[in-house]
Amino acid sequence: MSKRHVLTTMLAATACTPSQESVHVQLDVQLDAAGIVPTTNDGDWAVELTTVRIAVTDLQFTILGEMHGASASLGGWLISRVWAHPGHYAGGDVTGELAGDFILDWTGHDGMKLGTADMLTGDYNGMNFNFRAAVAADGLEAADPLLGHTAHLVGTARKGEQELAFTAVLDIAAGTQLVGAPFEDTVEAATLDPIEVQFLPTDPVEAKSLFDGLDFAALDPDGDGVVSIVPGDEAHNILRRTLQTHVHYNATPK
Repeated sequence: MSKRHVLTTMLAATACTPSQESVHVQLDVQLDAAGIVPTTNDGDWAVELTTVRIAVTDLQFTILGEMHGASASLGGWLISRVWAHPGHYAGGDVTGELAGDFILDWTGHDGMKLGTADMLTGDYNGMNFNFRAAVAADGLEAADPLLGHTAHLVGTARKGEQELAFTAVLDIAAGTQLVGAPFEDTVEAATLDPIEVQFLPTDPVEAKSLFDGLDFAALDPDGDGVVSIVPGDEAHNILRRTLQTHVHYNATPK
């Protein structure tokens, strides 16, 4: 017999009550590149991505959990922000999973089916997954810049009359988990809609850019118009931190 979390107060306190036996539902999980649109960072650089690839493992789908930043001293303003921000629940019960290793290649394989998730019926609120390093078994060639790394981003950054081409190769420690990306859906026994996983360069609620903190001009000291962000750079550390933030990911029924 499973249990269902029900919301009892505006502070998201939950209680567990018996529910009917949960039913297993098989739902396809696929990529959706619709969220990859130009973003403007806090330095007024307009950034457009042409390549986004991230190596991950084990997508999990969750029902409720603790709210990010929730505490006994919450005021009405913060409560309203929590309620307005989908995916603020973290650490909920994992009741759906697509196990395995995946390369999330939104720009190269938009619409690609990743696999079929085993889901229990219920009201879902979040998605988790683990970062990892890409390996040859992912089907990558020896010269592929993603091989041995977690993420590979390519794009252009523009500010005024200046335009720079950039590439970024990022390392995130294997097993680092992203927790609480938004996934708002009610899965019922008759549900057929696939789950679409999206990447969002701009946080849709707070309008923060994935590239906040980066001054692209300072990353091009030789003035050749080409920027390369690699492990060991301060720019790498900044971008790695934002890439691990749950607000830049989303899952939604198609």
